[in-house]
Amino acid sequence: MTTAHAERTVEALSDAIERALHDKYTLVHLDRADSLSADVVAALVSGDNPWETKGGEALTEWEGEAQWINACDVVDELAKNHFRLWERQDDVDYEELLKDEWLGSDARIVLIETVQARDESKWFGELVNRHGAVLLRVTIKQINEDADLGFTALEPEQFLDRMGFSHTEHNLHLAGEVIDNASPEFSVAIGQALIGVDLATVVRLPASGTVELRNPHVWLGNPFAGSGWCSEEAFTGTLTVDRSDLRTDKDAFGCSWDEVVGGTSPSTYTGEIAASADVR
Repeated sequence: MTTAHAERTVEALSDAIERALHDKYTLVHLDRADSLSADVVAALVSGDNPWETKGGEALTEWEGEAQWINACDVVDELAKNHFRLWERQDDVDYEELLKDEWLGSDARIVLIETVQARDESKWFGELVNRHGAVLLRVTIKQINEDADLGFTALEPEQFLDRMGFSHTEHNLHLAGEVIDNASPEFSVAIGQALIGVDLATVVRLPASGTVELRNPHVWLGNPFAGSGWCSEEAFTGTLTVDRSDLRTDKDAFGCSWDEVVGGTSPSTYTGEIAASADVR
């Protein structure tokens, strides 16, 4: 074996590949059908850890598999390139001579792990951005189960005052519509805001403090029984709620509004959400 041939070793190949590695890689790529599961969305809205959900665990496993497969491709493609370079220089089929030794080597594993560690894929943020609107359902504290507004007559003005909404003609009309159809004097009366907002906007909210729900629809009734009525239009007004109280319609307590009426869409309840300090 010539001196040149003696230098063609797994160790030499590993050193050459390491010098050719990039500082950053994008190893995880999304398909058009990829999306966030309901439990991950619910965790993002409530401020819980999405990675501790079943959906989050599945995403972590999927990410690891994608990183490993694509990191292997990066390292093995570089290995093939160097084999070809050596073959041109020495006129020897090094790929056949070294292939089995290379594929089973610790040096290859170390390089694959190095590439994985340099992954800067932004796939999760892309999934959040592509999700779009989500329907939130938040209990209005002034009309919660402790407000004792059930089994008693409720005037539209009183209803609006509880929420801090102005007595405009529009709001009075909606308040009367909700009260008449929910019949609080004959049933439990709990007020809940329904509002469709972009998931990415929710994720960007501060982790604590209060947020504003602007121009929500309002459901008055008993969410445990799935009874009551939701305004067919949005009220004009702003509700201030704790960031920690945000929930998706499905994740909030009792029956979801979607279970009550079926076929709901966040776009039907479009409003705005913002941190309380974001004053317009």
